[in-house]
Amino acid sequence: MNTVLRIRQAGERDAARIADLLQLPEDLIRYLLATADRERLDAANFGQSIVASRSTVGWVYRDAATGELWPEPGEQIEPLEIRYSGSFRGKFDTGTAGRRTRIDALLLDTHETGGLRPTAIELARFSRSEDAQKRTVVISSGEPCLVVSPVTKDKTGLAVLTSQDSPQLSLGRLLNSAVDRYGSVAKWARDVPLRAEEAQPKSPLALALAELSETLGLLRFGEFRTVSPTHLAGLIDLSLGRWVDQYRYEAGLAAVVDPPTDEQSQDVAERFSLNPTITARWAAAPRSDCRRKVLELLVVRLRSGDPRLKALCVAAARYDSCAGTGSPPQELVDLGQQIVNVGQLLLSGEEGEHGEGES
Repeated sequence: MNTVLRIRQAGERDAARIADLLQLPEDLIRYLLATADRERLDAANFGQSIVASRSTVGWVYRDAATGELWPEPGEQIEPLEIRYSGSFRGKFDTGTAGRRTRIDALLLDTHETGGLRPTAIELARFSRSEDAQKRTVVISSGEPCLVVSPVTKDKTGLAVLTSQDSPQLSLGRLLNSAVDRYGSVAKWARDVPLRAEEAQPKSPLALALAELSETLGLLRFGEFRTVSPTHLAGLIDLSLGRWVDQYRYEAGLAAVVDPPTDEQSQDVAERFSLNPTITARWAAAPRSDCRRKVLELLVVRLRSGDPRLKALCVAAARYDSCAGTGSPPQELVDLGQQIVNVGQLLLSGEEGEHGEGES
């Protein structure tokens, strides 16, 4: 990669000519150039190192109701002019001046206000560079805001879509719960048009596993220099959390209200052969941390005989031993592949014998 970047810096950008100069396959050169463009990489220190050529600034959003970090940073945009017609209802217009569309919005409230600052692992999802001079950092304090998300409806109910047009499962459950509890919300939901039958969007778990699999594929080519271990750990954390969301959605489990108690953490440790110190630490983690989400699921499925939960527990414990310890990249790659396998097991619908489980 260093040599290719140095040749490009000298002015030669044609893949065929670079391939001829280096006596390497043209497909490989195209792949290296595409990677450099995607990651904005350039040569530095006379070709001895690779750095990101520029920095970018974006807004990172966390949904206060569910603790979910949005999958992509967003650009700063002009605020919408919302006309409120009640405590939880509002309208706004979209489109051009000649073709305006009026949107009837519902406001979902939450009492959650703390613990919203992104963690280092979460921020690492947005950066793949191994360059020591590059960091993904928070440069301003957080502030509350309203974010507009589209809502769709099919035969199973309402779905709230993320910036990737995939359903946000936790927020969707919260919205459908409000429909069941409040007549005014149910009335609003009746006006949401039924989506035409079409190919279903990929689930958040499927999207997370696809990104993790793509990254693992790059690492199999030896690209440990352009994919940092922290970024890979962030993708593993995201995939484990999405696994829990998918399982809860399929099982129809209610949203978590309170953190696990000491007794519940102890019960999970005994049932799944974990160290009680580990489960206690998971219980104290931020609610967006995948290990706390795993623990909360194991609490309500304590007596289940589903082998997928055992596989999830093993993967989460292995991740816990790797996270923040500077584990060798290959160890994280092996763990990443294990997470992909566990995720595909859930997406395929394969399961074993079930025991009794609370919900």
